[in-house]
Amino acid sequence: MVFGEIIGMRDEIGKIQEAIADFEVGKKLNVAIIAGLFGGKTTLIKEIEKLNLSRATKITFSEVVRDKKEISLSGDTKRVVLFDNCHFLYVRKPGGFDIFYEFLDMISSQNRIFITTWNIYSWKYLKEVFELEKYFPVQIVVPAFSEEHLKQLIFNRYEEGEIIFNNGGESDEEPVAYITEYPIELSAIGKKISIPILKINIHYLKKYLLSEKKEKKEGKEKTAEHRVFERIHLESKGNPGVALRIWKLALDYPHIKPEDVGNFSYDIELEQEEAFVLNLILSYQGLKKSDIVDIIGSMLKTDEVLFQLLNQELVFEDENDSFRVRPEALHSVITYLEKLRLVW
Repeated sequence: MVFGEIIGMRDEIGKIQEAIADFEVGKKLNVAIIAGLFGGKTTLIKEIEKLNLSRATKITFSEVVRDKKEISLSGDTKRVVLFDNCHFLYVRKPGGFDIFYEFLDMISSQNRIFITTWNIYSWKYLKEVFELEKYFPVQIVVPAFSEEHLKQLIFNRYEEGEIIFNNGGESDEEPVAYITEYPIELSAIGKKISIPILKINIHYLKKYLLSEKKEKKEGKEKTAEHRVFERIHLESKGNPGVALRIWKLALDYPHIKPEDVGNFSYDIELEQEEAFVLNLILSYQGLKKSDIVDIIGSMLKTDEVLFQLLNQELVFEDENDSFRVRPEALHSVITYLEKLRLVW
């Protein structure tokens, strides 16, 4: 069987398929797929579903689970069960873990293999509090994408040659050589005339040659395309969802230039409760206002907190009325919350 139709996850697919094959011969090893926000875990579990259509049942949670019927399995559920977004199985408050306990009991007692996905920060929290890793002997941490994989991911959305990469800074300079008019006064006839003269842009030519020499010394020629993807990889830290967002912000279809790939760094200033709610939104990947009210216990305070998070452009409200971290702000949010030791 050929694995790895999706980009950059060939090894991870192979490990999951191996766990499923082991189950078929009597060895049950539940699987946890773990990744950060926009990291590709849902894409991975969809690929696993495609590879196991005849023997797998998939269930996706899109918001906090309030009724244990949502995790109940019907009689026709297949022996390979895929659960996407398991970070929605608990509410981070006293008494908010009943469904989570039911879930752990189910995956321990049933003669099925469970392939699950988890937000990495929810996983770390539940691992610390409940030793969650004991229930999932096979743990797949979705890796960051390489620069080449990000390029492939983005190019797959376009026809060959559809996107035009511009060098950017070159268009803002005078050309290397150009014609200018030079006035000359002819005293014999008592008038001025202009003659065309070729001029060389010495400043730009020196800068270009020095840059070219440096790049050759480093053993590489950096085209505009190379510089665009180099910057996208640097800013996204290999996160595919973040990379796609940065690409979208930089693209002036069908043109893109390196200078348009922004440097996304947010100066975050939050009160303690605002930081806690931001941590919740990061860990759940998306929370409705009613969920936040339920956790912190105050509608008024929730409104105040969300105002601050929206005002600093750290979160947005999607079409399903869930609040989510902005992809371009993700790494600033993580760094800030790590400093506060709210995530680790």
